[in-house]
Amino acid sequence: MPSIRAVVTDLDNTLYPWVDYIVPALEAMIDSLVATTGLPRIRIVQSLKAVYAQYESNEYPFAIQLSDIFRPYEADFDSFNALVVDPARLAFRAARDRYLKPYPGVRETLDQLRARGLKVVALTDAPRNAAELRLKHLKLDGHFDALYTLPFFPLPENVAPEIRRKEEEGHYRGKTPVVELPRDAEKPNPAGLRRILADLVLRGPEVIYVGDNVKKDMAVAQACGAVGVWAEYGTYVSKEYRDRLAVISARRITQRHVADEAQGRWPLAVSSFVQVVDVLEGARWGPGRRAPAPRGRRRR
Repeated sequence: MPSIRAVVTDLDNTLYPWVDYIVPALEAMIDSLVATTGLPRIRIVQSLKAVYAQYESNEYPFAIQLSDIFRPYEADFDSFNALVVDPARLAFRAARDRYLKPYPGVRETLDQLRARGLKVVALTDAPRNAAELRLKHLKLDGHFDALYTLPFFPLPENVAPEIRRKEEEGHYRGKTPVVELPRDAEKPNPAGLRRILADLVLRGPEVIYVGDNVKKDMAVAQACGAVGVWAEYGTYVSKEYRDRLAVISARRITQRHVADEAQGRWPLAVSSFVQVVDVLEGARWGPGRRAPAPRGRRRR
């Protein structure tokens, strides 16, 4: 086992179950839009899906006013914002608050890694806006030495003045230093992890890289010579949720966030983020094999 000096981790489905939150949150927002506009559900879903595909994210926060739902009302954005956008935004937020939770032991494990003197860095394909807001909501902001993301979503012309003011004042920014990578640095391009290695002045074998997607995350680890740890638990998504996500998400976006069920295996796998500490101490187990019970709970 080489001397490990840093842990780099993916975010979605590695530190929290992204699908478990985004599906009910988007469905709640669509329910609100059906109620306030009177439009057929299929019309609303297809209009939003077109914007999400254009911006390559289901979390693009201005999809409603950039969709064709807004066109009949574009002469007066203020009334549209108050009667349509605000209720939909609140519905999304309420579902997010209910369903977006970290996996058990994530906060404690991040703190434990840093207490050992390791650098802890997040590397995500999410845009800066979404990544920062999720870490703040999950109370994980400040548990990292750095956050590496894809570029920030700029504000559109039609946006509430309060949102524009808060953005200019840095209200949505987090405590963790953020590095925006070029858009073409999306995984499995290893450019993001290579940038992290360069910034921390580390070699690949000195880093553990944790992620749920074998084709993307583990490919990045392998390309950089890092110790790849497959978060196998992040691939456990029910068929029902996969089907519901397919209705509201462009395929390209789903592939970014959700590991393919037929992605293959990786030799070093964990069933909980907590077990990254065991890997750090030299433990090894593969997919399909039972990992040791957490400390204090092992059977005699």
